[in-house]
Amino acid sequence: MSKLYFKIFLSFWLVMILTVVSSSFITHWFNLGADKHLVAKHDDPFDGPGGRLLREIVSNAVNFPLEEVTHGLQQMPEWAIESLYILDETGEDVLRRPLPETVATFSGKVTDKHPFYRKRLNQYTVYVRQIQLIDGHRVKLIATPPNDNSFGWKLFFNNAWIFLLTCILITGLCCYFIARYMSRDFNTIKKATMSLAEGDWNARISDGVCSGHTEFSKLARNFNYMADNLQKSMLEQKRLIKDVSHELRSPLARLQVALAIVQQKANDEIKDELFRIKDAADYLNDVISNILSLPINDQQSWQLDDVVELNSMLSLVVDQNRPEADDKQVNVIFRSKLDEAIVMSRSNTLVGVFDNVLRNAVHYTAEATTIDVLLDQCGENYCIRFQDQGPGVPEENLKGIFKPFFRTCEARNRESGGYGLGLAIAERTIKLHHGTISAKNVDPTGLEVEINLPRTNLDE
Repeated sequence: MSKLYFKIFLSFWLVMILTVVSSSFITHWFNLGADKHLVAKHDDPFDGPGGRLLREIVSNAVNFPLEEVTHGLQQMPEWAIESLYILDETGEDVLRRPLPETVATFSGKVTDKHPFYRKRLNQYTVYVRQIQLIDGHRVKLIATPPNDNSFGWKLFFNNAWIFLLTCILITGLCCYFIARYMSRDFNTIKKATMSLAEGDWNARISDGVCSGHTEFSKLARNFNYMADNLQKSMLEQKRLIKDVSHELRSPLARLQVALAIVQQKANDEIKDELFRIKDAADYLNDVISNILSLPINDQQSWQLDDVVELNSMLSLVVDQNRPEADDKQVNVIFRSKLDEAIVMSRSNTLVGVFDNVLRNAVHYTAEATTIDVLLDQCGENYCIRFQDQGPGVPEENLKGIFKPFFRTCEARNRESGGYGLGLAIAERTIKLHHGTISAKNVDPTGLEVEINLPRTNLDE
């Protein structure tokens, strides 16, 4: 059950409760019930709680014999019968209670010719009424409640609480089904939206919700249309990356052949530069191979069939990037708090991830600064942190830098020659290793990229 369900349910129920309770209060306050006496004098100073009590007793008692009236009086709450006495033809209370002096004094004020009498005292208004019951007995009803409104409200709640409780329960049940019906389709759309946001491109809303002409049905059809287009776009984008990678392999292969020929004919002066070119070409070939090995979607399998040691791998990556760092007078420092850190991997895919992150750090860090590469253990994971001293990334773009073709600055990316694919491929690769990658800005300036990989115990 969603928050929307509870909002609809509680809103409807509170409105119904307010309607029932307020209408009952108004009926009681203005004496608007169905048994309202025909000649009502709203300005009658005697029309108080005692008068209402007397009218209710009279309207009920005249239709029953004395025995049942006595039994009904016994069922009334104690606070009510303290203010009410019913005297039989002998002048005694039907409940055999001793009569207060006020009751005894005013009981003789009514006769067959004058069956009604009332008198206001200091704190009370006394109401006396003589009636004949259905069995022929004549009884005198004497009500002496206080003149405050609390008695009237207590009398109202005593008579109406069962009615109010029944109405509240019935309206609550009705509101439950109404809220359930109204929020059912919303919850279906919400679940499909969350599934789509989590990467399930096959998430769709069933035809049962889409059929019909309600607003939810229209929304569901629009959602399915949107999901179809998104799925097509994502698949086309991923296929495009792989198609481009395939096309790059042919010129790269020719480049490697030509480079091998040049290396055979080159003199010693340029051999070091040629080796650097060869390393770059080999790295590019590895990146293309890794891209081609990545599954197009999450449903395809991607087996981790190898183990690698992170200390040696990171040391290698740092050494490979030192020449570029030296050109900017940047000092790359690798520190490890672990003697050995082994993780499951696939081929040399992690090399490409670490290399890409470190190359970005070298590129964007300021000249004559330091880049820290730290390997540590965080719980059940190994964490690798790359921290530079560059300008950082705007806070709103920290998650976006791991999306394909995302650029935080058009001018900067054109200058660097980047197309926003490196970190996207890195994020995809780390995810397939069951790890995580994130970025955050550090003080005073700089960006820290943290990679978490589950550690592997070879003894298990």
